[in-house]
Amino acid sequence: MNDADRTSIHEAMEQQTISISKAGIVAQLQARCAIIAASNPIGGRYDPSLTFAENVDLTEPILSRFDVLCVVRDTVDPVIDEKMARFVTGSHVRHHPSNMMNPDPSDDQPQNDGVKQDLLKKYIMYARTKIKPKLHYVDQDKIASLYAELRRESMATGSIPITVRHIESMIRLSEAHAKVHLREYVREDDINIAIRIMLESFIDTQKFSVMKNMKHTFSKYLAYKKDNNELLLFILKQLAKDQMVYSRSRHGGDIQTVEISAEELEDKARQINIHNLQPFYESELFLTNRFVHDKKNKNHPSHDVK
Repeated sequence: MNDADRTSIHEAMEQQTISISKAGIVAQLQARCAIIAASNPIGGRYDPSLTFAENVDLTEPILSRFDVLCVVRDTVDPVIDEKMARFVTGSHVRHHPSNMMNPDPSDDQPQNDGVKQDLLKKYIMYARTKIKPKLHYVDQDKIASLYAELRRESMATGSIPITVRHIESMIRLSEAHAKVHLREYVREDDINIAIRIMLESFIDTQKFSVMKNMKHTFSKYLAYKKDNNELLLFILKQLAKDQMVYSRSRHGGDIQTVEISAEELEDKARQINIHNLQPFYESELFLTNRFVHDKKNKNHPSHDVK
């Protein structure tokens, strides 16, 4: 981004105005709108050993004005990679000219895709125009302590500076969460969800060396209203990855299956206040990720890594 563009976006995000000077006409226009920006990392791949600002080459004053920062990483996951490959090949097969002339009857069957797009548009339009949630009760002590912790972690890690704008971001996110639920007042769970979103955004932009410690520090905020199965799957994948690296370094060659001690998984789960893992073992999320729970040997869930 050149200096002229950097100056323009800085004015729009700070003062909600855009100054125009063309053909002797000088004007200042209102710019009260949401800003969504996308940037490719330097070198074409995100480097987790660098800070977010170093990866995208944007100044910290501009980055601090965004409510949410999302890092899209190209991580290697055999299950997700296989689903993506099947989706791409299936899409090409369905849209091939020969198949367009002779469509597959199974493709015409109605699918449950959730809310229809027209209904979703009307819902969003109604929420934006009719719902104006008010801050009825805010736990000021919680926000103050969180702000102090974030400031301390930001200074210690040298990451994106935490400013008062992030408190305003939490308030805007909580109002948006209340608005999407068509509520007239912002409740405590709206604040908690906003805190979780902001923390996930902040931690995701950290260097890999400090990301794990920060997740542990703010675990009580990150676990709020999060699907336990997703949390357990994340922990289990980390254990499987560590076991696979250990097996390859010790035995060499390709490892077809790794076994993870259920006691170790249960110990990790207890740290985040999850004590019953049986629903997770029986969930579709557990099975679709190629994990198998050996009921005969209850201490060893196994994972196919082919």
